[in-house]
Amino acid sequence: MSPPFRITARGHASGGACSGCGSAVRKVMQVEQQPTQTFRRNPFEIIGECFSIYGRHFRKLFLIALIIQIPLAVFGFALGDRLPAAEDLQRLQASIIGDPRATLPESAEYSTESPELPEPLTEDEIAGYAISMASLFIATLILQTFASGIIVSAVAMQYATGRIDVGACYGRAWWRVISLVILGLLLFGLIVLMIAGFALFIVPGIVIMALIIYWSVDVPSVIIEGRKPISALKRSFELVRGNWWRTFATLLLMALTLVGLTIMLTLLLSAPLALLGDDGLSETMTQVSSALLGMLTNAIILPIAATVGALIYLDLRARNEDYDIETLAQELGFPPRSDEQGWMSHKNE
Repeated sequence: MSPPFRITARGHASGGACSGCGSAVRKVMQVEQQPTQTFRRNPFEIIGECFSIYGRHFRKLFLIALIIQIPLAVFGFALGDRLPAAEDLQRLQASIIGDPRATLPESAEYSTESPELPEPLTEDEIAGYAISMASLFIATLILQTFASGIIVSAVAMQYATGRIDVGACYGRAWWRVISLVILGLLLFGLIVLMIAGFALFIVPGIVIMALIIYWSVDVPSVIIEGRKPISALKRSFELVRGNWWRTFATLLLMALTLVGLTIMLTLLLSAPLALLGDDGLSETMTQVSSALLGMLTNAIILPIAATVGALIYLDLRARNEDYDIETLAQELGFPPRSDEQGWMSHKNE
């Protein structure tokens, strides 16, 4: 099955004298004199290039992420009471820890006016909440992995052609949707194991975190090279090997950037709700507003993370294989374009 980006270059009829030969020669000379754009960047340059791409194509990248966030928000809202609220978390704590006063010696004294502990959750309630939260988490990872594939396709397309076709990017990701779903499920398993590893023993958590770094460019390997899950994981490991600390530093810098941006967006977008106060909205409207707030925040944040992942992949391939835009265009199925076209497309946007 061939990827959906396959198009062919248009040829020109030949014959007779070419009146534009001199012009063509001058253009070739100008192209040869222009610097060749490279994918090799340090972590700070990758973050800078990410925001440069995001700034030029904000509407399309935001639209790609927003379309994915809508079904997630609807699914989360549909779960409703099946997800634990704040008081349910207190009840869960009471179920796990119990009454801390029971551990005090009999001679100990404590205030009889202390608040009563909440009623512990039953086993059925704990199981129900766990299933609902796991379902939402899995759906989130799968859809966001799919969205990351679309955005990786968009980043590659804007390098190869100077533009982004949202429909074509969705088609490219749909071409490998099964692989992306499997990678999303694998990521869920790794995150669960990493949390369990850090909670029980530090070393297993560190090992799994290192493995996640090694597999951090699996989605670009699927989208750009058309690899299947196992092959993409091996490919990612090969690319990151020897550049683990560079990859880790870039991801850490991205994480710190996203944390700061998330806090800023949350404060900015939640300001209207804070002005209305607790009495300004009904409970249902509060839930809807919170869902919309989360949806908009995630739609703004997701393209940044996916774009950084794509740029890390391109950087690693450039370092390992002398990778360039022409090779990228060939892998995507686009006719090669000159450096002049590439630089002019960036200049005109």
